[in-house]
Amino acid sequence: MLDIEIDPSYTMRKKVNDKNLCLSQEQIEILKSFNIQYQNMSLRNLILELDDLYNQTGDACIDNLLDVLSEQDYYQNYKK
Repeated sequence: MLDIEIDPSYTMRKKVNDKNLCLSQEQIEILKSFNIQYQNMSLRNLILELDDLYNQTGDACIDNLLDVLSEQDYYQNYKK
């Protein structure tokens, strides 16, 4: 059996600005590695920025982050 230890402080989302943007430390590190200035963005603006970056680079990491944040946006901001 494979024993995997998960650090909740690394993967749990926390509010990072007054625009209700919530990101995990893992997501923040990805954004920093691509020099994305997320600190003053709304979730929707961040998604647009990541979409542009993905269209330019085709990077799988950005694509994955874009999927996760798009799902977060859907559940937070759209009536079901």
